Amino acid sequence: MMHSGTPDRIRTSVIGILAMIGIVLLLETVGFAQRTGQKGRGIDGFRELRWGTSIEQSSKIYQDLYFDKYVISDSKEEPWKVYVRKVENGEIENVTFDSIEYWFKGGHFYQIRAVLHSRIGPRTLVTQAESAFDKINGRWRNRYGDPFDHKVDYVTEFIVVVRKATWIVDHSAITISYEGIGKTNEDLLTLTMQEKPK
Repeated sequence: MMHSGTPDRIRTSVIGILAMIGIVLLLETVGFAQRTGQKGRGIDGFRELRWGTSIEQSSKIYQDLYFDKYVISDSKEEPWKVYVRKVENGEIENVTFDSIEYWFKGGHFYQIRAVLHSRIGPRTLVTQAESAFDKINGRWRNRYGDPFDHKVDYVTEFIVVVRKATWIVDHSAITISYEGIGKTNEDLLTLTMQEKPK
């Protein structure tokens, strides 16, 4: 014999279960949206310098910034002005680079270029530069998703591997490039962050 309250209890239990499922789905959706939002965090410059900052303003922000050299990339355009800092924290993404250069065009900050050289040693199968490429590549894939452009080339003379990955993140293009060991027994990791070309 059924009690008159049993269907109400079942209905209440079903509604409660559906409400809990709805809450769990809502929390998952909010969590996914937050993770997706974090992947696309924008880059508007490097450290305290924003893209487009003038040389004068940059020198006020970094008082140890000084002119290093000109670089001509196109004979029809004015050369790049490359600056470096006297007291530079060479660490980016927990990798310590040998040098970081600040590139200006038209008197405004446009890109940075960081370089790390390493050599293969008697007990080394993976060099510091190659390991750093893998580390940064993994972190940026987690943070920004798959790269916009990724390629691996092999130079046949010494079977030198050249790996390159580029991400487009809001107003910036960030590229890491690894050039394997060649004639000099030295390899090279280059990291470039720049204002996205318009």
